[in-house]
Amino acid sequence: MLLYVESSAFSIHTFILQCSPGDTLARIRAQLLHILYQIGHEDHQFRMRYKGQYLRDAYTLEDYRIGDHCVLKMVPMAKKHESFTDVRADRAKLGAGQSNEVKMALIREVAMLKWREQMVAGFSGILSLNRVFTLFAGLMFVWYFLSPYPPTQYSSFLPWAMLIYCVGVGLITLYTLEKCPSYTHKSGFTGPSSLWPRFFMVTFLILTIINWGVAVFLMIRFILSILDYSCLAEESTDSCTVRGFWSYFLAIFFSLHAIYLFIIWSMAMSLLRNFHFRVGDYLEEHLVVTRDVEKVIETARNGRVKEKRQAAFELATLATTGDDSKFRIVAEGGLEVLISLGLSTDEATQEYATEAMAELLTVPVIQDTFVELGGVTTLTTLLHSHNPRLVQEAVTAISYIVADSEDNRQAIIADRGLEDLAHAVQGGTDVAKRNVAGIYLDLAFSPDIRAQMTSQNAPTAALVSLCTSSDSETLRLALQALELVAIESADVILYQEELLDHLLNIPRKSSDAGIYLLAGKILLYFAESPQACERMLAAPNLKTALNQLAKTGDSILQKVVSKVVLCTLDQRQTAIRAKELNLKDVLVYIQGHAADREAWNMADAGITSIETVLFSSFVPGPDSDLGSLLSLKKPLSPFKREDEERKAATTSGGSADGGSEAGPSFSSGAGPDSTSGSRGSQQSLRPVQKRPASAASNSSTSSSSSSSSSSSSSSSSKSSKGSKK
Repeated sequence: MLLYVESSAFSIHTFILQCSPGDTLARIRAQLLHILYQIGHEDHQFRMRYKGQYLRDAYTLEDYRIGDHCVLKMVPMAKKHESFTDVRADRAKLGAGQSNEVKMALIREVAMLKWREQMVAGFSGILSLNRVFTLFAGLMFVWYFLSPYPPTQYSSFLPWAMLIYCVGVGLITLYTLEKCPSYTHKSGFTGPSSLWPRFFMVTFLILTIINWGVAVFLMIRFILSILDYSCLAEESTDSCTVRGFWSYFLAIFFSLHAIYLFIIWSMAMSLLRNFHFRVGDYLEEHLVVTRDVEKVIETARNGRVKEKRQAAFELATLATTGDDSKFRIVAEGGLEVLISLGLSTDEATQEYATEAMAELLTVPVIQDTFVELGGVTTLTTLLHSHNPRLVQEAVTAISYIVADSEDNRQAIIADRGLEDLAHAVQGGTDVAKRNVAGIYLDLAFSPDIRAQMTSQNAPTAALVSLCTSSDSETLRLALQALELVAIESADVILYQEELLDHLLNIPRKSSDAGIYLLAGKILLYFAESPQACERMLAAPNLKTALNQLAKTGDSILQKVVSKVVLCTLDQRQTAIRAKELNLKDVLVYIQGHAADREAWNMADAGITSIETVLFSSFVPGPDSDLGSLLSLKKPLSPFKREDEERKAATTSGGSADGGSEAGPSFSSGAGPDSTSGSRGSQQSLRPVQKRPASAASNSSTSSSSSSSSSSSSSSSSKSSKGSKK
C-alpha cells in the first residue's frame, strides 16, 4: 500500500512511501530517513502523527488502523522556530540530530542499496551478451539440421540436446529483454518486474540452471568427440574437415557459454539474496532501542538541548517495548530524570518526558515510587501548559495513578489538584477531556474526596462544561460524576445555572438510553427544589426533552420522567405552570407505552392529579426497584375517599346521617411540611394525614342546617376549602 507523508519543515515536498500493513512505524521512519539522506537532511529529528495522535515506533500500521493512501504528518521534534535551525544550520549548538548507532545503520543500508543499484546495472549489461550466444545458437541449429554435411555419426540423443539448448537460450534472451527490472537508490525498482523482482530472479535462475546443464553436457560431448576424432574411410576430405572444424568450434562455444551462464547465475543468486533486504532492516532495531539505557539516561541528565530532547524521545520509545524495559529505566534512575525533564524549558523535551512517564505509570508498582519522588506535582503543573498534546499526556499519566491506587488519590488532589484538573478541561483535546471526566468519577467514589469536591466550585463547573461534549463516553463519565456529587450535596449542582440547559439539550445530542437515565436522575434534583423547579418549568424545551426521554421504552427512565412531572405538582404555582405546558401529554404517552405496571401507575397518578387539580394527594406505596424515590401510588378518587370516610365514621360511632352528609374531606399537602423531603435518590414522601370522620361530622353539623340543601352546601364548601389548602 501507499502512504503520503507531509511535513511543515519541507512544505514543497510530499513523500510517497510503499509499505505493508504489518510494517512498524520504525520502518516507516527508516524510509523517511533514506529520503532525507538523499536531500542532505539526515540529521532532521522528527516523529509521525496521524489524526492528531503521535505514533510510536514499536507499533504497526495495523495497530493504528492506518490504511492505503492515508496521509501522515512528519512533525519536527523541535518546535517551529527551532525546526529550521535543525535542518539548515547551527548544529553544533544543539548537538547531533541522530545518534551514532542510527547514523551507522543508515550508512550501512545506503551502502547495501547502492551495491544493489550497481549489481542490477551490471547484471542488465552482462545479459546483453546473451544475445551473442543466441545468435551462435541459431547458426548452430541451422548447421546441424539444415547443413548438407549433417553430423549423422553422433548419438541419437544429441539432436534433442541441441534443440533443448537452442530453445533455452532463446527463452532466456526473450525473458530478460521483456522482464528484467532496473533499480536506482532514489526511485527504487522500475520496469515491468518492479513489483515482483524476486519472482523474476527465481524464474531466471531456473531457466539458467537448465540451460547451463545442457551446455555442460554438450561441452563434454564435443570435447570427447575431438579426442576421438578420425576421418571415416568412406568420408570425403571436405566432409571430414568441416566436421572437425565444427567439433572444435562447438566445444569452445559451449565451454564459454557454460562459464557465462555460471557467472550470471551467481550474480542472480547474489541479487536474489540482496532483494530480501528491505529498507529499515538495520534501522528498525536501532530506532526502537537506539542505545543502552545507562547512556540514554546519562545524556538526558547532562546533555545539551537537542541531546536531551533525543534522549527523552528514546526513553519514551523504550518504555513502549515492555515491562522489562520500564523496570530497567526505573532501576537506572530514569524516573527522577524524566520528572526533571518534564519541567524543561524546551517544550518538545517536556512532551516526550511526559509521554515516557505516562508509559511507565502503566505499572502499578512504579506509581508508588513516582508519587514518593514528587512526580505528581510535575504532572499537575503541566496541566497549565498551552500545548494540548502535553496536557493530554499529563492527564493520561494522572488517570493511571487514580485508577490503580486509592492510596495515591490524596496525592493527586493535594495542593490544588482538583483545580488543576479543572484547568485542563479548558482548551484540552477530546481525549484529555474524556480522561479528566474519568478522573473526577474515580475521585468521587471516595467519600472524603467527594466532600472536598462539593466544597469547591471548580470541579463541579468543569464537569458541567464537559456535559457539552459531543463524545458519548465523556458525557457519560461527567454525568456519573455529577450524580455522585449530587448525592453528597444537591445544592452544589443546583447552583450551576448552565447545567439545566445542558441536561435538557442532551436528547438532541445523543441517543444513548444510559445517558438519558443519568440526565433524568439529575433533573430530579431540580424538580424537587421549589426554586430550581420554577427554573426548569421556564425552560422552553422541557416538554420536548421529557418526551424524548420517555420514548426510549426503558421502564426505569419512564418512572424517572413520571417522577419529574409529579414533583412539579407539589406546589400550586409550579402545578399551574405544568398544566400550561401540557406535561400531561408526557404522562399520557408513558401510560400508553408503559414498560411495567409501576410506570403505568405513576403516569396514571399524575394524569389524575392534573385533571382534578389535587396536587398534594399522593400517598406513598411500597418500595420499587428505584427505592423510595419513585414509590408513589395512584391517589384515591373523591368517591372512593367518601366511601372510606363513611366507613370510618360508622366505625367510630358517629351519626350515619352526619357522615353521609359531611362528604369527603381532603387534607392539604401543599404546605411546607408536605413538600419538604431529603433530596437525592433516597428521598421519601410523607404520608397524607386524614382528618377523622367524626371531626368532619361535628364541624359539618355545627356550621350547617338540618336540611339536605344545607348539608350539600357544607360539603361543597369543605371540598373547596380542601382544594385551596
